[in-house]
Amino acid sequence: MNAGNEQEQRFKEKEKEQRIQEEVTWVEDYFISIRKLCPWSLKFWMENKILHIKYPNKCELTWSACFTASKHEALLFEYDMDTSIDKLYEVTEKIEKKYPELIAFWSHPNEKENNTPKPCVIVQDRSTLTDLRKQVGYKDE
Repeated sequence: MNAGNEQEQRFKEKEKEQRIQEEVTWVEDYFISIRKLCPWSLKFWMENKILHIKYPNKCELTWSACFTASKHEALLFEYDMDTSIDKLYEVTEKIEKKYPELIAFWSHPNEKENNTPKPCVIVQDRSTLTDLRKQVGYKDE
């Protein structure tokens, strides 16, 4: 390998590391920002108990099935920035219809407060979430 190729390879590796760090940072920052509403989310993220799927490509039901058989506490689908709220809502409805034991939430940056900076759907086991909410005294609106 010549010097030019080695330099290009190092640049590509550094760029990849930076993208990974940016990805981790937005997710971590989000979980920090919602810790009053969801105090366990950051802990689960740090313990690698949240399955993070970027651009699920219409495979949300398959990933949801995998999630139900896993030891993960939550499933986070991340979508392109141009994904509409309607699309996210459709995904949550589809997941909850197929898997009534799961609960799905959509989050979109256009909604501002307590929402993710990227369009997302978050899936959790319904009974586990209910138990966690009871522990922190959460009252459903």
